[in-house]
Amino acid sequence: MKGGLFMKEVGRCGRKAVAGELWPQTGLATLAAVALEEKCEVALDDAMASGLAVEDLQKILDDFKPDFVIANTTTPTFRNDAAVLELLKKEHDAVYSFTGTHVSALPGESLQESCADLIFINEAEGTLRESIHKWKNWSDVPGIAYKKNGGIVVNSHCPYLPDLDELPFPARHLLPNDRYKMPFFENEPYVTVIPTRGCPWKCTFCRAGKVWGTKVRARSPENVVAEIREVRDELGIRNVVFMTDSLTLDKKWANDFFDAIREAGLEFRWICNSRVDAVTPDMLRKMRETGCILVSYGLESGSQEILDASKKKITLEDSRRAVRWTREAGIISMAYFIVGLPGETHDTIEASIRFAIELEPDYVNFHVATPFPGTELFEIAREHGWLETTDWTRFEEEGSAVLHTDSLTAEDLVRAQKRAMRRFYIRPKRLLKELFRIRSFGQLAARIKAGCSIFSTLAKKE
Repeated sequence: MKGGLFMKEVGRCGRKAVAGELWPQTGLATLAAVALEEKCEVALDDAMASGLAVEDLQKILDDFKPDFVIANTTTPTFRNDAAVLELLKKEHDAVYSFTGTHVSALPGESLQESCADLIFINEAEGTLRESIHKWKNWSDVPGIAYKKNGGIVVNSHCPYLPDLDELPFPARHLLPNDRYKMPFFENEPYVTVIPTRGCPWKCTFCRAGKVWGTKVRARSPENVVAEIREVRDELGIRNVVFMTDSLTLDKKWANDFFDAIREAGLEFRWICNSRVDAVTPDMLRKMRETGCILVSYGLESGSQEILDASKKKITLEDSRRAVRWTREAGIISMAYFIVGLPGETHDTIEASIRFAIELEPDYVNFHVATPFPGTELFEIAREHGWLETTDWTRFEEEGSAVLHTDSLTAEDLVRAQKRAMRRFYIRPKRLLKELFRIRSFGQLAARIKAGCSIFSTLAKKE
């Protein structure tokens, strides 16, 4: 089957690895922990991390003989994942199901387009418990879609879990943890930890709020600290990526969390996402003191008009301050931009490139606007006839465009993305900065690997 490294975590859009990073399957590991609590026998196999072929998975199923198979999928990987499930189902009889952002947005269509028997919609832990208790009697199990008598049934929405502390920690002992690496940790193993769920913002290009809900639900700081301690003590891993849309959105909770890390005496390196309007100089200094090495910000555009049209609810000055404050705190900044949002022109793309160079964050990534199912952007693109295709394999943000705008073709957007990356990175000032940043052989090796991956993508035929 077609290979490649993708981010497949629930709540994220699903994209190819940019710099050769490999992301842990923390969502599946959490579902595995739920099943273990229900006294089920569980096997968890990350085919991407372990390099498993279909034949390897068939052998695993032959040996384990599961009754229930749950696969995580995203928009760009859905058709490949569906093809794999079909091959597995021919060899081993079981209930096959999908979880993930794509199938949550299109549960009925996903069942029609695959051999899957069941879809978990949005947050799956509570639904999995009930599905186990009511095995194959799913008519009143909220939060699922399933096949019945040749038709498709989509049940009511499952209420979001009110207390995330009740969830078990992910069953990471079932994962190949030594395989999960990224350049920012010098390719040392790392884990992802999910401290909060939910996003109140309504950005037209994002579906995080649709998956996790628009109300932010946070675990207690003590609960998150306990998970980090478990990761350190049982796995010996001291690198953490907090997978949440904005760790600092609730400033009181964030400060309590940083205090809890300090009081616990935990020493580890960590990375997070934040909004540019959700940080302060004092908070960033506190983050650095507790081990933060990098913050990712969604700047999206150098045009205020594009930001306003996409409902981002930030200003260019918010971005300037956040990047400056992050630099002053001694934290690496990663800035994400999108080319091709509604209203985009050659001039606004140029404004974004100039804005990135003006701000000089440590790293940038320019994505092509991708109208993922479940986003407002998908509906806008469909309404205006901007969609180039519904071949889900092309919905992957890196070097592929599946929409055009009133003034830009899909080819224009791909060229603009690559031009923006070249303009930012291939500058003497930028290259010298990266050279002087290197402090160890591990950092050198990680930078070389990341650079080769990025420039390989940029060198591909447009």
